[in-house]
Amino acid sequence: MLTLELKYGNDKSLQLTIDRACQHNNPKQVYMRVGELLDKEVDAAASSIGSTDLDSATSRADSMFTKMCKKFKSKKSVWLAHFKYLFKGSRHDEAHKLLKRSLQSLPTYKHVEVMSKFAQLEFELGSPERGRTIYNGLLEKHPKRMDLLFVNIDKEVKIGDISKARALFESVVNPTDKKKFNFSDKQMKSLFKKWYRVEDEHGDAESQEHVKEEARKFVANSTARKIQ
Repeated sequence: MLTLELKYGNDKSLQLTIDRACQHNNPKQVYMRVGELLDKEVDAAASSIGSTDLDSATSRADSMFTKMCKKFKSKKSVWLAHFKYLFKGSRHDEAHKLLKRSLQSLPTYKHVEVMSKFAQLEFELGSPERGRTIYNGLLEKHPKRMDLLFVNIDKEVKIGDISKARALFESVVNPTDKKKFNFSDKQMKSLFKKWYRVEDEHGDAESQEHVKEEARKFVANSTARKIQ
């Protein structure tokens, strides 16, 4: 019914159908579904040569995403959906302004995940450099969050910038300035395993041996500290 109203109805009949759907389903999921359908409508209009429907489709989608974020402002999934919609349309400045608004509305404990997801969208659809800047800030504030570091590394590997991924590993093992991270021995074991997997897939015998040597040095130093 929602699909039919989107295609053949008007704004009033669509809203009536949304309201009916919300009575029998999770309201947030209903709005998320409508946003998804409108996003696809924008994609279809954008890919149609000579289409005059793009402005209309974009206006409808903009209105729905804005309404959705206002209605469910404490839910991170609606903000993330809106971010992705804007990034897909290369509306990066609007996405950054929306990020600031989302952080004002969302509970503090959701901020790290939202910013991490936003940084991932930068890597995928925006500027990897801006994504790196966000992760640098997150890792400085949360030096024990290895999950953030690993996602950052995964994104560097995915876009083919292995040198940046290596630099992140090195920044943990051989920090050039003040200690940036605060990982346990167990976490460091996971880091060396991940580093070796990256080198196994993208490096060579020399780079793999380098990881092994760094792991041996870490174990030796850790053992010495414990004895002291």
